[in-house]
Amino acid sequence: MLMIRKIEASLHREWSVQWTYILALLGAAIYLVQAFIDAHTTISRLDEGDYLYKGILFATGQYHPFELYGVWMDKAPLAFLIPGYIELIFGPGLRTGRYLAIFFGFLTLLGVWVAALRISHNKWLAVAAVWVLVLSPIVIFTYSEGISQATIACLLAWTLALALGEKRSIWELTLSGFLAGVTIMTRQNMIPVLPLLVAYIFWQHGWKPAIFSLLAGGGVLLFFHILYWPYIMQLWLIWLPKSLPSFFGDLQIPGVGLTLNDLPGESRLLSFFGAFRSDFLVLTGSLIALLLWPKTRAWKTQTDFRTAIFLEALFLILTFMHLWASLILNYCVFCFDSYIAFFNVSGILLLVVVINNLDKNVHPFRQVLLALCVVVIAAGIGYSAFEKIGNWSLGIAFPFLHKGKIVFLSMWTILSNKFLLQQNAALKIASITVGALVGVALLVVVFLIFKLLRRKDLNYAYVLAMTILMLGFVLSPFLAAFKPVCSTDVIAANEQVGAYLARTIPAGSQVYWNGGSSVAPLLYVPHIRIYPVQMEGRTTFRIGGDPQQLLKYGYYNAQLDQQWLNEADIVIVDAGDYMNMKNKLSPDIYNELSSAPIPTSCHAGSQLRIFQRK
Repeated sequence: MLMIRKIEASLHREWSVQWTYILALLGAAIYLVQAFIDAHTTISRLDEGDYLYKGILFATGQYHPFELYGVWMDKAPLAFLIPGYIELIFGPGLRTGRYLAIFFGFLTLLGVWVAALRISHNKWLAVAAVWVLVLSPIVIFTYSEGISQATIACLLAWTLALALGEKRSIWELTLSGFLAGVTIMTRQNMIPVLPLLVAYIFWQHGWKPAIFSLLAGGGVLLFFHILYWPYIMQLWLIWLPKSLPSFFGDLQIPGVGLTLNDLPGESRLLSFFGAFRSDFLVLTGSLIALLLWPKTRAWKTQTDFRTAIFLEALFLILTFMHLWASLILNYCVFCFDSYIAFFNVSGILLLVVVINNLDKNVHPFRQVLLALCVVVIAAGIGYSAFEKIGNWSLGIAFPFLHKGKIVFLSMWTILSNKFLLQQNAALKIASITVGALVGVALLVVVFLIFKLLRRKDLNYAYVLAMTILMLGFVLSPFLAAFKPVCSTDVIAANEQVGAYLARTIPAGSQVYWNGGSSVAPLLYVPHIRIYPVQMEGRTTFRIGGDPQQLLKYGYYNAQLDQQWLNEADIVIVDAGDYMNMKNKLSPDIYNELSSAPIPTSCHAGSQLRIFQRK
């Protein structure tokens, strides 16, 4: 009997292990299916065309990173060189760029699995870590575009997978440092990764591996700075004190830039709480980790403690940096949620390491603070979703006593009559109210569950935290915000439009581009010359300034714009912007050629119109 029980226990363990692999593979399959769907249905945006077109220009040697009178370089060089050289092998276009992003996304899943397994030694937690990404539609959507988020997520996942945990070899830690350097030279906003990583390696693995890691990562930075000196320092101007004299070249840009993101405070709140809808688990999880942070002696191992400190610091510092850039500095107000996609793997791994270490008996003050955070976050999520739930929320009726009778009045009746609110304001207030009520209801339900459990070793905050994490895990796909997708194949449409442009535009033509935010259609037209500054749209437009000084660093003004229009052989304008240019496209000067056979996307006005100088 004892032998039979041992065999049964062994079989149970084997099946348990097999199920983890099955579920992980199932998650990867679901991820890939959704990623391919998103890749083919997502409208191309400015950044995507920028990365892919600059990449092929650099890979073919037509331009070089940080070249004077070349392209605008606001990103580190590998953000363009990596997709560029892949395009050189497989051909330029959205298909190459997006399939590369999907490949990096898959490697990110694998890296998260390996890292989670190394720090938890628990395959079920590793499966859960993978499924956090699988159940995050906005993350998959972001990792399916030809932009740098998937590249950075992959590099960071493997940087952490090689360094976290116990008994890492010298070569693993050295490679981890090297990848951290590559990460920074792909996106300079990831600069905290290397110093924090080296500090963690020193703390966890000792001084020798830390030095090797620092030399490997620092060597990558040094190599690229020597290669592109001095104008690579454009990347760091915003980081340097304004009083610091520039000893690496005159990088002052004349003229005044357009204010493209001067949005009101309510828009910034929408962006902030919209990020909780897109990345609920990592943002809320990092907050829970702080509020239920155990005492130093209560951690299961010193390795868990050190890893949690490193990951919490990394996630919070990167979150604050990107929040400051998007919501305070106006870099891109509604990009905050997509910025988190750069480093959300650090938040996922933080959850993996703290989940079994959370304090189960926190101080009452921290319990109250957690409860308040739940209500505020729920109200904020409601506010960020006001366009979806606002009308429904306004229809909710509340009972009132009127002349001895109970009457029901809708929230819209109350807000419009008593407070004289317009519909837009009423939609937002109603959505905030509903969100807050959901938060309060959750507190009450969890309190009842807590009382039913009758566990003296647990307090209310712990039960609330576990409930939030479980609900967030399951409901993530439903919290996600709107995605700009089409029912048609965007990749095929751009390929068809690009093929038409290649047949229609004479070889060697100088092309003036105003064909939409993304230059993706031009990826399929290799025999033309463009004004590379136009890839950025209005981002690099300046009011005033010396034209040559502006052009030197990839900027332009109205004078240059008019000059390019006057000398271009071909003008491409999308239907949506044609009326703004109609007066400049006189029939006496231009012949209009047949328009592209189909739009580049389902977006209104994305049909391209082509004008040739007589």
